[in-house]
Amino acid sequence: MRTVLLTLSLSLLASCSPSELVGIHVALAKDGSATVTTRALVEAPAPSPVEVLAKGANWTARAALVHSRGQTKNLAELDLADGSIKFQPRLDGEPASLRVTIQRGPNAGWVKALVPSRDARRAIANVYDPSGKTREIGDVIRLEVAGPTEANGSSVLPVARGVSADRDGTRAILLIPAQTAAEAGDPLVWDITWK
Repeated sequence: MRTVLLTLSLSLLASCSPSELVGIHVALAKDGSATVTTRALVEAPAPSPVEVLAKGANWTARAALVHSRGQTKNLAELDLADGSIKFQPRLDGEPASLRVTIQRGPNAGWVKALVPSRDARRAIANVYDPSGKTREIGDVIRLEVAGPTEANGSSVLPVARGVSADRDGTRAILLIPAQTAAEAGDPLVWDITWK
């Protein structure tokens, strides 16, 4: 798996929505294989190239957006961060479908893997937006699955604060506030169908 580290700069982040900056994208093939891309917000421990080359500034804060991409031969076998997200594809039936079970709570590994704590996200927001208008960055986690045909259903249960499911073309989209994902509660069950 190849990982690219992008250090957040004001010019890079100016084009990103601070709320849906992090997430998981799955491009699902008809045979059940998939390409998985993740975007994780982290507190960057190492200086960026700009910091190393610049003179006359005392750098006090930094953040990084880490993009990772990999392939799996069988989406059902993918284990993201301690099994706290499980994929159950049924692609041989009519309609093709996918059920994603998403654990919630303070120990849900997938949440910790994608976003730092709320306090850290608020501190990082000052790096992203020096005007102070952005109070928290990475506060919504976007899960997206692109299927083999047009999506005709995307729904999630149980109802949870701020969680919403939608679809657009071949893509099914689930938005989960990071705070809701980190709170104890019943697992979210996201059902997707394709024509």
